[in-house]
Amino acid sequence: MLTMHRLIYYFLVTIGAGLVLYLSWRSQPVMGYVWFIPKPIAVWADKQENDTIRTAVPLVGLGVLVGMQLAWQRRPIWQWLAAWVLMFALVILAEAGQYFRAYRSFDVADIVWGGVGAAIGLALIAVLQAGYLLLRKTSSPGH
Repeated sequence: MLTMHRLIYYFLVTIGAGLVLYLSWRSQPVMGYVWFIPKPIAVWADKQENDTIRTAVPLVGLGVLVGMQLAWQRRPIWQWLAAWVLMFALVILAEAGQYFRAYRSFDVADIVWGGVGAAIGLALIAVLQAGYLLLRKTSSPGH
């Protein structure tokens, strides 16, 4: 049976993955036209020099979300790696879809930046978890 916690988690992951696909598959890549993206972020994302790195941004958020669940459940490292592989596959799917969209183009750099973004999100949570566990261990009464 699914708990409310898991339902919320799956809902947020679905929204995150859907957001990655939606932003990748829009006919117009200009983020300034997306109503829910804050103007300062849209202006940054629409600059030519940020064209590929902007792919990492939603993947950082998705990596943080997935990492929080993995940390909360104290999952082994191989599951963290599997989560990264799945997010990397999502980026490949999103980028492959651009091949079939007008005004969009397949770009390997976007795939690389998406993978980097997912890794940063996961690593941020892994480091925070390790720091928390280390602090807890060193401050325990028997230590």
